[in-house]
Amino acid sequence: MSPNIRPIPVPDRDTQPFWDACKDRELRAQRCNACGRFRWPPRTFCPACCSWEYEWARLSGGGTVYSFSVVHHVVAPAFKDDAPYVVALIALEGTSEHVKVLSNVVDCPWEQVQVGMPVQVVFEDITPELTLPKFRPAPLQTSDETLK
Repeated sequence: MSPNIRPIPVPDRDTQPFWDACKDRELRAQRCNACGRFRWPPRTFCPACCSWEYEWARLSGGGTVYSFSVVHHVVAPAFKDDAPYVVALIALEGTSEHVKVLSNVVDCPWEQVQVGMPVQVVFEDITPELTLPKFRPAPLQTSDETLK
């Protein structure tokens, strides 16, 4: 592989539905049909109750920065023009924090990223077959929206 080519995820049987949903601009996660628990990473059976039955539930796309790191020193040459950039663990809304995805926080100066910051998914087409979920700061709610 050329040093200027970015590595990309390779979908497999368990993760292909996730990547298909991203291509459709949807965020989905496995939810056990027996106990209702969300699970991540995708797998064939539930680690909570061992059921093999599950569905791919659509998520809101909202989340919270659970943890993050700012990359200043780039090891892979393909990412040098992006530095500094944020790699974050995002706890996805509506999953009882059972689903945390590793992604980038974009459209935000790295100095402003904080643990607990609300974020919203955005999608970036990497190839014709692959779309990555990334996250940007969620718009602030006005007091009128809060009352609804």
